[in-house]
Amino acid sequence: MSVNGVRMTVAAANRATLRFAACMHSHGVSGLPNPVSSPAAFKHSLSATTPGFTQAMGTCQRLLPGQQNNNDDGGSHSRNQIAGMLAFARCIRAHGFARFPDPTSTGDLNHQMLAQAGIDLHQPAVVRAADACTSVSHGQITRAIVARFIAEA
Repeated sequence: MSVNGVRMTVAAANRATLRFAACMHSHGVSGLPNPVSSPAAFKHSLSATTPGFTQAMGTCQRLLPGQQNNNDDGGSHSRNQIAGMLAFARCIRAHGFARFPDPTSTGDLNHQMLAQAGIDLHQPAVVRAADACTSVSHGQITRAIVARFIAEA
C-alpha cells in the first residue's frame, strides 16, 4: 500500500491507526469504533467537530498513516512530486470539483482533506475526473494510485 507516496504494509497501517485510536481515547475521545475491524465506521467517526475531539485530533493526527512523511529528504515530497500533485488538483477542479484541495506544502493530500472539501471519492464523476487527470501529474499520480486511494476511503 502507498500512503502519500510512502510504501506501507497493511499491518503497519493497521498498527499506526490503532496507535492513533489509542491516542484519541487517552485524550478523552470515547466511542471510536475499532479502526481495524470497523474501518468504515472509524473513518466516518473522524468527521466529528466537538471541541474535545478537535483538540485530541490536533494532538493525535500525526499518528495516522499518511500524516507522517517518512521520506529520506526530511519529510516532504520532492518538488516534482508536489508539482505533479498540484497539476492533478488543478485538473480535478477544472473537471467541475472547484473545492478539490491542493496538497499541503509537504505534499500531503489525504482522505480527511477531501472529506472536509465535500469531495465524495465514490461519486462516479470524481472517479472519471481523477482518471482523466492522471496524465497531467507528470507520472506522480497513476490510475493504480487513484484506485488504491479510493479503495481506502
